[in-house]
Amino acid sequence: GWSQVYKGLTLVSIRGAGHEVPLHRPRQALVLFQQFLQGKPMPGQTTNATVA
Repeated sequence: GWSQVYKGLTLVSIRGAGHEVPLHRPRQALVLFQQFLQGKPMPGQTTNATVA
């Protein structure tokens, strides 16, 4: 997947997860949740990207 930050909003996509990430990709969901709680950037994060 990927993640992107734009004006303080973080968008994260986990490949193959559908709309229930913990059900379909539990390991990736755990990493996402841990990173969020610890205030760390998401894996693969791009910051201040320009949206066309």
